[in-house]
Amino acid sequence: MAKDLKEIVKQISEKNFPVNWPGHLIDNEWREIKKGAPIKASFNPNNNQKLIEVCGDKESVVLAIESAVKERKKISSIPVDQRLALLKRFRQVLADYRDCAESILRLEAGKPKWEAQSDLESALEYMEWVSENGELVIKNLITPTHFGVGKGSYELLPIGVTAAYLPFSTPVTSFALYFSASVLAGCPLILNSSSHSLLFSMLVAGITRELDLPKGLLNIIFGNFNTFKHLISDRRVVAMLYTGSREHCDAIRLESKSHLGRQLILQSGGKNSVIVHSSADLEHAVKCVMYGALKSAGQRCTSTSRVFVYRSMLSEFKERIVAAVRSVKVGRTDVDHQNENDYPFMGPLYSEKSVEKFLRFQTMANRESETLTWGKVIESEVHGNFVTPGVHMLKKFDNKTAYQGNVLFSPDIAVYDYDVLDNAIDCINTTDAAFGVSFIGDPEIITSRRDLFLAPNLFVNTPTVEMDAAVPLAGRLQSGHHRFHGPGIVLYLCYPQVLSSNPGNEALIKSWPWPRN
Repeated sequence: MAKDLKEIVKQISEKNFPVNWPGHLIDNEWREIKKGAPIKASFNPNNNQKLIEVCGDKESVVLAIESAVKERKKISSIPVDQRLALLKRFRQVLADYRDCAESILRLEAGKPKWEAQSDLESALEYMEWVSENGELVIKNLITPTHFGVGKGSYELLPIGVTAAYLPFSTPVTSFALYFSASVLAGCPLILNSSSHSLLFSMLVAGITRELDLPKGLLNIIFGNFNTFKHLISDRRVVAMLYTGSREHCDAIRLESKSHLGRQLILQSGGKNSVIVHSSADLEHAVKCVMYGALKSAGQRCTSTSRVFVYRSMLSEFKERIVAAVRSVKVGRTDVDHQNENDYPFMGPLYSEKSVEKFLRFQTMANRESETLTWGKVIESEVHGNFVTPGVHMLKKFDNKTAYQGNVLFSPDIAVYDYDVLDNAIDCINTTDAAFGVSFIGDPEIITSRRDLFLAPNLFVNTPTVEMDAAVPLAGRLQSGHHRFHGPGIVLYLCYPQVLSSNPGNEALIKSWPWPRN
């Protein structure tokens, strides 16, 4: 059974699947579950081969929480510079095993080679930046408490045990955000893997043991959202970091109502738009739409799902987008090629269930649109979850229909025309699930109208989907409640405290005449 990092990497590199699962990682030790049937497995979406199978029980979750609670004060007492040094060491080991991490992303997340490399590099760059600038982050976050006339020492103190859920679509970048924030804040982190990121979680666990991190700093529970529910129900967990479905976010909010003071940093799928202005370069516009709609096969919170095109440019845009979609190479992400041009641009959807959902929405779209390209299943001998992208020209904007109003989380593009920019903005603002809007055209035009947009992130001449580790802000309302993202997550894992010391006030009290009878 692979328990050491090198053994884990060897199993994955040699593709001896399913790999042996050593158990949950608690206090840097594997806790093997010997009883009970497996609760979940991770499958390669390229061919539905089983990659790893895990078991879980409530007892393991409780032990992870107890470990985090016990070690909480020790972890928070570690000086910031030493915690940042730990983060830098972790980042370096992950970089040393980047080939294995890339292979996992291509196998387990179905990411094409270019995207796996991009995600990994941006995550490593982010962890490097935080490890070098963490003290500056803390200083900037505490700055607002200095406003006013109060004197004293101001600090951000860690709130305590934090639980995070690792999503399938962005496992490496989400881990970089969550782990960096918890280390910087001084909070013990319990990482719960989704059933589609088990292999990556195993690599992270191997690195944790290799580095012999402080006990309780990072405990890892393998399973799925049902496992995560045990963490949600325990009031000792005072912060929840989650990226996933809206239904799960609602469940977390509902369960957490009785846990006074719990911080929720939740993100669910986004309904994001691109505006192609009359001043836009159409070739560039199509590239931005394609990148935003097809990265991760449209399975990101920031994926592009709507495009508003200036009416006089619509005919040419339709020709260009259809040609672009038909030229997209969709294929297996888990095999290597000698020629770089043979690698696909887009890989499979993450599950058979997601394919079924995608096809249902293609039928719905056809009822209310002119279908430019119909999203279909790509039949293959390996029985992977491959589809072609769908593009639909909508006759009328209606955010209340099942197709137009829902977050599809798939490679699908709804196209609308407009002649008045403000009308297009009004349509975009109807969604309560926007992460961002991309404006393709003259930057001065969107700058003069930025106050009309409700989306927190506005991008000029770039795609809606993140090209770095994270967008600056979480999504609108249901997609994140406009919270800070990236290093800003630290703000929610701490509470500000002031130790007042004002000699003037002290002298005033001493000179105050004590009431006499």
